[in-house]
Amino acid sequence: MRKKEDWKTQADVDAIANRLLREVGGDLDRVHGNAVATALGMPKGNQSIYAKVDDWKRRMEAQGIRHVRQAPDGLREELERQFRANVEDMVHVALGLTGKTIDEERQRSDQTESLLRKEIALLETELVSEREARALADGKAETMAQDLADSARKTATEQARADLAEARLDEIRNQHDALLGRLGVAYVRGEVVRETAASEEAEEYPIDMSRYDYEE
Repeated sequence: MRKKEDWKTQADVDAIANRLLREVGGDLDRVHGNAVATALGMPKGNQSIYAKVDDWKRRMEAQGIRHVRQAPDGLREELERQFRANVEDMVHVALGLTGKTIDEERQRSDQTESLLRKEIALLETELVSEREARALADGKAETMAQDLADSARKTATEQARADLAEARLDEIRNQHDALLGRLGVAYVRGEVVRETAASEEAEEYPIDMSRYDYEE
């Protein structure tokens, strides 16, 4: 004897699945066997319900239901409004709405592209300015380094000249001291010679001091 849940046809499952799909906003993954079984008054799903739900999902995917959530905002409302207006040529309506949506998307894309191009141009300008500033800073640094090197060379040259002048001054001082030394010895020797000659002359011509005796 067949169980009550086995009496559920594919049409029963499809109707409940379609209703649940609308309730979850077109999210196909949120429609599953247990949810359909519960909506059908069953305590839980079984293999028969699961198989029917899987069949329904395959047909929904073939119809592109997974792409519904990616549709632009407002497209559903526009379609529903057109359908409620009892338009006979539904293909014409669908094509018109699709073209309108594509055109709006293209306009938004163009606007986005324009904004991106402006941002890219601004970034490129900033990058060029940064490169110029960096080049200027590098040039200044190189100039400063060159100036420091030139200053160091000049300092070294001046120091070498000062050392040479100091050495020359020491040489002159040594020569001066040597000259003074020689002059001093000659002066002393001349005094000794004069004193010796005067002594010998005095001995050769003695003075008679008796001539200068006075009577008291």
